[in-house]
Amino acid sequence: MASHPGFPLRFAPGQFFGRFEGRREAGEFRLAHLAPTVPEREVETHTHDDGHFVLLLEGLYISSASGAPAVCAAPSLIYNPQGTTHRDRFKGDHGRFFTISLSETALRHVSDLLVLPPAARFLGAGATRIARRLAMECAFWDGVSPLSAEWLCLELLGQTACAQKPESRGVPGWLAAVRDLIHDRCTDDLGVGALAEAAGVHPVYLARQFRRHFHCSPGEYLRGCRLERAALLLRYSRLPLAEVALRTGFADQSHFTKAFGRAYRLPPRGYRAAHGRFPLAR
Repeated sequence: MASHPGFPLRFAPGQFFGRFEGRREAGEFRLAHLAPTVPEREVETHTHDDGHFVLLLEGLYISSASGAPAVCAAPSLIYNPQGTTHRDRFKGDHGRFFTISLSETALRHVSDLLVLPPAARFLGAGATRIARRLAMECAFWDGVSPLSAEWLCLELLGQTACAQKPESRGVPGWLAAVRDLIHDRCTDDLGVGALAEAAGVHPVYLARQFRRHFHCSPGEYLRGCRLERAALLLRYSRLPLAEVALRTGFADQSHFTKAFGRAYRLPPRGYRAAHGRFPLAR
């Protein structure tokens, strides 16, 4: 962060007026939970070198973004393109926010498909829902989260764009093939680029079409497939939980236990006790 007399402060990529409470990376995207640290009256005009999103989680926020109300309340989402100069700030001393920072590489990769807004913009409910899912993903990080978060970031860019590729009506054959590939190889590390390349489409287009037709991101579908396989192993085998986690693609037993509990409302041991049948040999 640097400033010169008569010029605004300049924030390097990923820098904000705030205290970092958690940071993650997903492909070419940086995710962070922050709390404000500079009182409203002391916030100076500043310029951001990177493009980014700001999701308001708590508190009241004053923004000069196009379409923003006089005072934004949570949940509110703002897109700031590269080079944005503003004095956006929290009203009062209380607040929490979540940021999604875009690298030069990420912007370059989507430039042939999307036209992002040239000026700061207050975004609608669809984009805000995606950003909130990203914030939740960041808070409950597991072995699938890097892929899931990257897909959600691509969806968010698609929602934010001014111009997009025309939508198809039915489920395209290539999209059904991608879904089947994820289902059949759900324990493998399936990267964003590899899936898009196999389908012959842009990653942003794949992310948007997947959500439109299957009502979840590819990463969320992948996690669901892994958890379904884990549930079958819990019901029909006596494998230790660590082995179940390993066989279904989770980084370790702890990540598996948390993800399973969120999805099934029971920890793996509780699910096995309630539903286990054990007709299969080990």
